[in-house]
Amino acid sequence: MTCNVELLSVGNELLLGNTVNTNASWIASQITPLGGVVTRITTVPDSLEEISKAVKEAIGRKPDFIITTGGIGPTFDDMTIKAVAKAFRLRLKLNEAALQMVREHYGRRFPNRKISLTPPRLKMATLPVGGLAVPNPVGTAPALHLNVGNTQIYCLPGVPKEAEAIFRESLSQTIRCKAGNKVFVEKWLKVQGVMESALSPVIDKVMSQWPGVYIKSHPRGAEGKGGPRIELHFSISASDSARAERTVLGAMADAIRLLRGYKARITPRR
Repeated sequence: MTCNVELLSVGNELLLGNTVNTNASWIASQITPLGGVVTRITTVPDSLEEISKAVKEAIGRKPDFIITTGGIGPTFDDMTIKAVAKAFRLRLKLNEAALQMVREHYGRRFPNRKISLTPPRLKMATLPVGGLAVPNPVGTAPALHLNVGNTQIYCLPGVPKEAEAIFRESLSQTIRCKAGNKVFVEKWLKVQGVMESALSPVIDKVMSQWPGVYIKSHPRGAEGKGGPRIELHFSISASDSARAERTVLGAMADAIRLLRGYKARITPRR
């Protein structure tokens, strides 16, 4: 059973190049060891139409999860929640659970002050009908959880520490269970002195001999007279961790044996 996940990153700053999309890379790095497969990462601007269109396109591919980051705060350009509601023609309504989370956040942050719930603050507690508020352990805006068919949609904040905290507390175990408690095993080899084009037949042969193992080459440039430097990434997803480990190590051993014929210098990467 494959657990497919699509990531949707929202923000003009990402497309302008002002901000590196660390949320997508971090979330993807967490999903893979949980047994999930990130099938697509999409980035869209702070546009109601573009976000809504991207969500509808993603639903059409029927992933198990769609995880969005960004655009759920109090400002005018935070449009993700509204766009999700628009995509599925859902009415927006003040969510009592979300409102309580917002109140509690301001109560903890300003224990000796009475904070009025202004329209921008109420916006963070307004969710599509049928959606659930997900606690934000380190920020103000609750996340959104919405089921559409067989797809679970989670809308997370764009602030990395908030997105990471919500993912750890509310998504990681859900994804692990959906993935059938699969394990992901990966190993690396550093190869020096062989061109990537020469490695291609080695990779093809090893992958054919070890079904389920995926080998990806990563050129790292040249190092003086040592020639080209390439890192080989070996990975497999399986339900049996011991078997997965043996399989990857077996594939690596065969690759090392074949690479010795090229007089390559080979070292494991820690």
